[in-house]
Amino acid sequence: MLAALALAVAGGIVPFATSSADAATSGDVAQLLAKVDRLQAQVDRAEHRYARSFTSVTQSVSRAISADQASNAAEVQAANAQTQLLDRVRGLYESGGPLEAYAQLLETGDITSSLDRTMLASHVVSAQVADVHAVQQRAAVAQHAARRAEHNEHVRIVTVAVIERAASHVAALLAHQRKLLASANQALAAVQQANATLTEQTAHFSSIGTAAAANTSGLKILPPSQEYLSLYQSAASYCSGLSWTILAAIGQVESGHGRNDGPSYAGAMGPMQFEPSTFEAYAIDGDRDGVKNIDDPADAIYTAANYLCANGAGRGGSALYNAIWHYNHADWYVSMVENLASLYATAYA
Repeated sequence: MLAALALAVAGGIVPFATSSADAATSGDVAQLLAKVDRLQAQVDRAEHRYARSFTSVTQSVSRAISADQASNAAEVQAANAQTQLLDRVRGLYESGGPLEAYAQLLETGDITSSLDRTMLASHVVSAQVADVHAVQQRAAVAQHAARRAEHNEHVRIVTVAVIERAASHVAALLAHQRKLLASANQALAAVQQANATLTEQTAHFSSIGTAAAANTSGLKILPPSQEYLSLYQSAASYCSGLSWTILAAIGQVESGHGRNDGPSYAGAMGPMQFEPSTFEAYAIDGDRDGVKNIDDPADAIYTAANYLCANGAGRGGSALYNAIWHYNHADWYVSMVENLASLYATAYA
């Protein structure tokens, strides 16, 4: 649409003076609107990626959970194969295997009969062992593949950093459009229409986060390790009134409980994704080793509890909402954390 507006300006449909100087101005406006139009196409794509990033957060957790379940199932299969082998061999030897043949030889002295029976039993045992070994090998291959898939899915867990990066890209494109249009003649109808389109696109950008906050049907909890679970629970006691489930929810969306805790595009670090300056201001030595380390799970989780508490999280209600909002300035983030916390409370009741 903006391309058509640019052509209208270039073709003189929008009225302005026709002096040579104004003709140059007409050309400048046409070029500006053409740039805005190209940016608009980029905004459309960027907003689509932004909307999709919310879904990616829930889908990646679902894939990771499925991979965990498959890995656990493969381990059970391998263990069962080993048990099957032991049971079959024990059964053969206890009911007519070589040991019985040897006992019969001592009692009767019939060497020929006992040897024949021993060879037959050994042959049967060998066949059974080979059969179960094949099952074990298949189970081991499945277990290795499941563990590799589990690792890969944990690495690919999508966190809020992905959402923020997508949102930042959209915001930068909209700001660029806004700057271009601010330099144009606001009296021109084409520029006014472009501004109106920009306003609509900005409103649509805001609505994406609102819609994501309202739609929580795909949220699932990602079970933390025993270490992280213990830290969430113990750190919560540092802030009277704060539930450990809030810390667990933040730990999940920020880093997948430490599975994906690399520095974000904005410089946030560690399992609770603190900016270094914020961590320094609120740091707690959670494991009491004398060092406050942003990458250490104990220090990071205790520091998160301290930061939330400093912003009123222990008082609950709107104060808790405000504290979570201070952790990440987005309403959709608060809704995501609160809904996940509710799921944790139910799962670990």
